[in-house]
Amino acid sequence: KNIGHTDQGDNPPHPVSISAYYIGETEVTQELWQAVMGNNPSNFSGSPESGEAQEKRPVECVNWYHAIAFCNKLSIVCHLDPCYTVKDVDFNSLTFDEIPTKDNGKDTTEWKKVKVEMSKKGFRLPTEAEWEWAAKGGTEYKWAGTDELDKLKDYAWYNDNSNSKTHEVKQKQPNGYGLYDMSGNVWEWCWDWKTYTTPTGGQDPTGADSGDNRVLRGGSWYYDAGHAARAYRISDDPFNRNGNIGLRVVSRP
Repeated sequence: KNIGHTDQGDNPPHPVSISAYYIGETEVTQELWQAVMGNNPSNFSGSPESGEAQEKRPVECVNWYHAIAFCNKLSIVCHLDPCYTVKDVDFNSLTFDEIPTKDNGKDTTEWKKVKVEMSKKGFRLPTEAEWEWAAKGGTEYKWAGTDELDKLKDYAWYNDNSNSKTHEVKQKQPNGYGLYDMSGNVWEWCWDWKTYTTPTGGQDPTGADSGDNRVLRGGSWYYDAGHAARAYRISDDPFNRNGNIGLRVVSRP
């Protein structure tokens, strides 16, 4: 399987081998987050676009650690084995307010050492490779669903058409795999630490063993069409959160 694109210097076309996996049809919505976590941290907590349902907008304003905690808690609710382990953290009883939002030294040391077991059946964040393979939708298109800029408005919410806000999921056309909003709406956290180039070859590449920032993919309502390209990569400090960043989950069959 090849991912990457000739337009992206830090993500040129390259082969990867990926085990079978499921991926969310949509970004995690505010109502799903509320049901699992008991709160809604979203910046866009009101005034949805006319005709759109507030609870069906993607959750955002969640940092990387919020995202992995959500994955584990969703696994527990669904009676699946959680994929993430953080020493001395009980994800059954963990509350949202106990998840770190800044680097507090000793208080965050174990969180930064989080381990993932991808062979488990629970929910987790996708690797970069898994995310991009899904975004391709069985094509070599630049964006998720289309290769033509003038048709992007039919597949993605980005700065030209978003009215400066997030939108209810599944309002645009899906890509070739039936996945919605892989380009646009909100950035999506991935497992990988950001390195200059994506990992090539090998089975189920997971990126570097350490780093400063975690990868984000897919663009958002605030950014332009170039950022929504399925091979475009950015990253952020895993403690950071804002109204541009959400998540989508994957699991093993």
